[in-house]
Amino acid sequence: MKILLVEDDANDVAFLKACLRRQDVKSVELVRVASMADAVGALKNNQFDVVLLDLNLPDSTGQNSVRSIQNADSSAPIVVLSGEGDEDFAIEILNRGVQDYLVKWEGDGRTILRAIRYAIERKRSEERLSFLAQYDPLTEIPNRRHFQDQLERASTRARRGNKQIGLLFFDLDHFKTVNDTLGHQAGDVLLGMVVERLKTCVRSGDLLARLGGDEFAVMLEDIEGPLAAEAVAKNILSVFEKSFTLGSRDISITASVGITIYPNDTNDPMTLLNNADIAMYQAKDRGRNNFKFFTQHMHEEIIEYHRLESDLRNALLNDEFVLMYQPQIGLADGKVQALEALLRWNHPERGFLLPAEFLSVAEESGHIVPIGLWVLERVCRQLREWQETGVPLLRIAVNIAPANFHQSDFHRQVEATLGRYGIPPGLIELELTESSLMENTDNVQNALRRLKLTGVRLAIDDFGTGHSCLNYLRQFPIDVLKIDRSFVMDLGRNEHGTAICGLVLSIGRSLNLEVVAEGVENETQLAYLKKHGCGSVQGQYFSMPVRPGELAAIFESHGTKANKHPVRDPQDTAVVSVQSGRNR
Repeated sequence: MKILLVEDDANDVAFLKACLRRQDVKSVELVRVASMADAVGALKNNQFDVVLLDLNLPDSTGQNSVRSIQNADSSAPIVVLSGEGDEDFAIEILNRGVQDYLVKWEGDGRTILRAIRYAIERKRSEERLSFLAQYDPLTEIPNRRHFQDQLERASTRARRGNKQIGLLFFDLDHFKTVNDTLGHQAGDVLLGMVVERLKTCVRSGDLLARLGGDEFAVMLEDIEGPLAAEAVAKNILSVFEKSFTLGSRDISITASVGITIYPNDTNDPMTLLNNADIAMYQAKDRGRNNFKFFTQHMHEEIIEYHRLESDLRNALLNDEFVLMYQPQIGLADGKVQALEALLRWNHPERGFLLPAEFLSVAEESGHIVPIGLWVLERVCRQLREWQETGVPLLRIAVNIAPANFHQSDFHRQVEATLGRYGIPPGLIELELTESSLMENTDNVQNALRRLKLTGVRLAIDDFGTGHSCLNYLRQFPIDVLKIDRSFVMDLGRNEHGTAICGLVLSIGRSLNLEVVAEGVENETQLAYLKKHGCGSVQGQYFSMPVRPGELAAIFESHGTKANKHPVRDPQDTAVVSVQSGRNR
């Protein structure tokens, strides 16, 4: 242990040395100076573990002495030596950054050593807390707080010097998958490896920070313009071109980067950071693994998003949603086989909105879950009303959102809704997106089996647009494949779409599944589907989606294959809590 003793009184020095000798501490090296000037010189030329400081020196006294030591070496712990035991003064001096306080000639060597060791430990704790307040403990780069502080200061300098700042905000694409599959410890290791690569693609004067999770930011001071920021963004993306090795695994991951420029986009530092965040999400929406510059249009889109999200919150309360029904026509006999329930939003200011105009907001905000519940509930209520008024009962297909389907108790929620209205399960067909079935297939298979046990029919919607594995199709208890409208539209016009339609029909036959084609609009499409054995079709060629009251005319013109089973009395069926639904 190396101690710097700053003391001008020879008697005090002798007493201190005697106390330490009596402790027989052989590892202590004591360096004594008698003035502040000599103390500052010693600190600049040597590294000390602790400073024992007398506050009454020939060239410095009181708190000025403390400041001089701290300015010379801010990392050195300080134990103040005072001739008086003034408690108020001791508290004041400790609040100035001193680690401990000793009264001269009181105590012994053990007391002095204890104070020294305490001062060293306290200084380490203070430095650790100071570090954690400004730096990320995992990657040891600046954290959000430090970054925001530096951004504030940099913007002040830029404003005074008429300079530009580039701000890049980015995160790792699908990083959650790494945590979910390999564990958070592996995710932390990956983040550390990412940071080491990122350090190589920024200048020494640039500020790289971890803002939280897998979010990072880079501040580029005094840049010549947007092209300089773009070059750094390209460098950042390039570090992800090579995979990362975690143990025996090679992990490929990418990043999405948002860029904004001060003062072009804003002169407010926090708005600048928010703008870069907005631009990053635009980069994700454009396919990820790229960068986007912030534009004012993006800001307007965010405002529109929040406005629509707020309106969605009130839509259910104000009963603004309505269901339309589109018939599915059997090609063997031309009769109406079933109906698909399609959601519409009767917005009080914008009029009738299709799902494409609000579905993404509903899914991102979580409103899709109660909306889905409303859809399934309303379909069951409609079937009950038709039964009571003598309308032919047809199977109704309901689109289910992934958010609902992946709930562990979804099958019970479906049972509860059916039971509440006494609806035979066979009258309900749940349409699931192809992509939602390809996530964690073991869980999906269990969820499908539980749903199948409720008695409902199961369909894969928009089949052909995802990445289905035929082996999974064979294992899943699916009843129906629905050919996506984009492929039906290409019939007679595009060989690719025609080939996919033929392939889906062939798969349906080989797996003994019904096939329904969506979006049929002309005779050419209908003729192809009929010729190649498609079971049912729906689309504008037969009928647009209509309100329940308009179905009677369609039933009369086409006839129906109505369900002969009566609706059950809901009192005979157990009721459980419910949620469901996703509609296009």
